[in-house]
Amino acid sequence: MHWTQLAVAAALLVYIGAFVGIMVAVRRSTGAHPRGQTRGYSLAALFNGLAALLLLVTAIAYPLQDRSVDWFGRFVRLDHPLARGVGVVSLALAGVCLIWGEVSLGRSFRVALPERVQPLVTHGIYRFTRNPLALSVDLLALGVLLLAPSWLALISLVLNGVAYESKIRIEEATPVSYTH
Repeated sequence: MHWTQLAVAAALLVYIGAFVGIMVAVRRSTGAHPRGQTRGYSLAALFNGLAALLLLVTAIAYPLQDRSVDWFGRFVRLDHPLARGVGVVSLALAGVCLIWGEVSLGRSFRVALPERVQPLVTHGIYRFTRNPLALSVDLLALGVLLLAPSWLALISLVLNGVAYESKIRIEEATPVSYTH
């Protein structure tokens, strides 16, 4: 197994582990389902799910079979040692943003929209970025693209960017309560 495959596999394990961990922790501490709800935004949720699925396909296939890059249409311009180095940094930053973002959100974490008004989180990583969880997905998709450069990975990066931008706009249009 090539080191780039190991890097993608490790990042995916950290990502999935942190995601499942926060969902279990929120469920146990609040009793609320951390999945949240789509509140009539089922098309946006479907698009977000499709983008996540494409990211998972590319991120799971590459560690299992390095030829998957060819199956998904190798993007030769990105097949470069510098791109691979940036890809590893991107995966590491994705993990940091995800875990720090989840810890900062704590009991307010939801995958979709919360069932009721949640306090606006302004501490932790939220002092520096509006949505570190969306940033973490973008960084993960970028890292996968740079380590397993295929057209499908590029499409996944673009779709995840568009899907999370849409989700953020919906979240920001939803009322919040401000706490410090």
